[in-house]
Amino acid sequence: MIEIRDCLGRLACCGDPATGYISSLYKGHRTTAYLAIGEIFTVERDVTRTDVIRISSAEFEIHSCKIAA
Repeated sequence: MIEIRDCLGRLACCGDPATGYISSLYKGHRTTAYLAIGEIFTVERDVTRTDVIRISSAEFEIHSCKIAA
């Protein structure tokens, strides 16, 4: 499992690119998913939006930015 951080350096989720497993834990609420290649998992928290895209069985592509309040 690798740590996936948002544009502010905060932990958004953890994931395993080999299996596509993604896990996000925030304030006691856990969300999990298995991504197929090409699928997107989005984490919106406070003022950031982080998109995790599984591009292959070896890596994720991460896009993170601040969003308007």
